Amino acid sequence: MKKLLATSLLALTFGANAANFVQIEQENVTGRKGAGGSDATYLRAGKDLGDYTLGVQARTARFNAGGIATSLEGTVSNKNVSVLGITPFVGAGHDFGGNAATPGYNYGLVGATTGAKLGAGFAYAGIKTRVGSTEAVRTKQTVGYVGYALPLSKATSLNVGLSRSGQDIKEKAVSVGLSVGF
Repeated sequence: MKKLLATSLLALTFGANAANFVQIEQENVTGRKGAGGSDATYLRAGKDLGDYTLGVQARTARFNAGGIATSLEGTVSNKNVSVLGITPFVGAGHDFGGNAATPGYNYGLVGATTGAKLGAGFAYAGIKTRVGSTEAVRTKQTVGYVGYALPLSKATSLNVGLSRSGQDIKEKAVSVGLSVGF
């Protein structure tokens, strides 16, 4: 199952040259309540297919205490399932684990996003949480985020963001990135 999930998500990632956007983002993560910090790099791609929006996110975190963690997530939303500008989404992810002590696992995602033009750019906010997992001891995590995309040209935007996670993983983060639209 995890090989099928990873292969499917990678296929979507490699189709990024036809996506509506591709983004690279660097994030500085600070642990809260005794948790360690990290620096994370995100690669994201999104594609509209009719009423549906598909998204792929690859994340690599380098922990301050040492070690690397990678994950891959895919999401889907439907623009017709939106209430007051809030659009829910569902998805699946795979955490590749770090070593034999922390093997990889699959998990589900649910969340919602919203956004609006604000000044010269676009402000957005969202929340997502893990649901279900093949992890031996399920890690619970809910992440809330806000951001702003400032156009640099017709096809590129500078993105800045803040996020905060709770439950088992308690972190806050600041990010900056670049998006290219197609």
